[in-house]
Amino acid sequence: MRATSEITTAGGTALVVDSDIDLLNQIAGGLRSAGFTVAAHSTVSPAIDAARELTADVAVVGADIALEYLATIAKEADHLLPRNIPVVLTAKSAEQVTSHPELAMRSSDYLLLPIASEELLHRVNTAIHRNRLREERRNESAFLRDRVRRISDDIRQTNEPADMVELALQGIGEALGAEDVTLHTFDDARVSYGGARWQRGVGSAQPNDVSELLDELWVLGTELWRTSGSLAVIAGQLTEVPETMPRIHARMEGFDSSGLLLPIGEGATPFGVVWIVADRGARKWSGAEIALLQHLLGNLAHGMIQGQLIVGQQQVVDRLRELDAAKNGFVATVHHELRTPLSSILGYVELLQDGDGGDLPAPAGKMLEIIERNGQRLSSLVENVLALSVLDAGTELGDASIDLVHLLETVTADLLPLATRKNVSIQVLPTDQALYVSGMWALLERAFVNVLSNAVKFSPDGGKVTVSLATENGAVQVTVEDAGMGIPADELPQLLTRFYRATNSVAAEIPGTGLGLSIAAEAVERHGGSLVIQSELGEGTTVVIELPRS
Repeated sequence: MRATSEITTAGGTALVVDSDIDLLNQIAGGLRSAGFTVAAHSTVSPAIDAARELTADVAVVGADIALEYLATIAKEADHLLPRNIPVVLTAKSAEQVTSHPELAMRSSDYLLLPIASEELLHRVNTAIHRNRLREERRNESAFLRDRVRRISDDIRQTNEPADMVELALQGIGEALGAEDVTLHTFDDARVSYGGARWQRGVGSAQPNDVSELLDELWVLGTELWRTSGSLAVIAGQLTEVPETMPRIHARMEGFDSSGLLLPIGEGATPFGVVWIVADRGARKWSGAEIALLQHLLGNLAHGMIQGQLIVGQQQVVDRLRELDAAKNGFVATVHHELRTPLSSILGYVELLQDGDGGDLPAPAGKMLEIIERNGQRLSSLVENVLALSVLDAGTELGDASIDLVHLLETVTADLLPLATRKNVSIQVLPTDQALYVSGMWALLERAFVNVLSNAVKFSPDGGKVTVSLATENGAVQVTVEDAGMGIPADELPQLLTRFYRATNSVAAEIPGTGLGLSIAAEAVERHGGSLVIQSELGEGTTVVIELPRS
């Protein structure tokens, strides 16, 4: 604020209200002589009307009439003593004003009678000047509040800490008319951002090297954070900088602008400080400015920490996707590399068993059976691993038309060697309908192979597996029934979980991986269908697969 000697006659419009006609004329005349447009009234009613209609720069009101007015029409007091218009009271004594708190609160200043013209003009102009300063500060605070809201909204629109910092520093600089806004960060696991700087006319830039100051800045920032405070340097005066920080003192020698240091952090400790430099002369940083900046830095700190977590998580997700893609590629390669030699091995085993290589002794025949059996197990495992890869990768299934009867005949033929060894028969009940579904042949084939091979594997010697087909409500139902050992009732809900095996199958030492039914269920569900298992211990198991009919 300027010194009293610098306050000159402002002129403008004045409202004068006093029941003492001589005093009223004296005040009104003095103000008119000084260049004011004056509306003068000696009674309350016209003064109220004038206050409602007139946009005055100042009001000079007699304390007697003000007290009378406040006592009789207190609810409408603002019409005579508007809160946005400075009011100078004329009083017989100081006690006349100070003994009435409401009157003192609603006035800007008061004059004691008798009134000297120079004193009147000085008090009136001082009141106008102060009121204009207050209005400027209010407008600045409203502007800064709006900018803080906008900057906070912009920060919330991104997950990148670097973008958040750039938006915040530029926004602070432009809102305050600052020359320089710099963020210095400490060594803190919550943020990995190394600091940033915004300069008027330059934009984003690298911050100055303050590595030798970081220890002192950390101590200072921590203390400011603990006290929810800030440090202001006005026109190079370093009185607020503690003497225990000689390096900061040395760095700031000759600093002739106005600076404000604020801590930034979250929780118990800060992770940095923000330094704002502005050419403000002797003007101090207002409490409203500091509070709004602290609020904005709180939003920035929260955004930076959350943004770093989100970016880190996204990097992990991206890496996992890369690994998953590599895994799928590896599985496909392994599948190809295993399937080809396995097919060759099983083919030659079959030729040997058929006698194409000449007569074999009985022990050799037994050995070939073992090779063939384990080769088939390995082949099934390889196909299951490939099916898992397809399911986990979310591969598009396509819309190929699949003849379900033909598919089941193919699966039954493939399982015939297994059924023969187990002395189990597979019967597919005939149907006179053409039953088609849409999807991926290989995946549905694997689903039915797993269900039917389980039925054969768990059937007793001489048992029978029955496959029947039916249509219902636009869907095809495939029912696979066996008379095997069954499944404990309390284990049925877990049976479709990957790698889960029923306890009775483990106890009976029946080989398996616990993948077959889970793969079958997932494959069927991917085709828009369902797989339901019904079983009774010791009586057998029924699997019902339902698929949309195409």
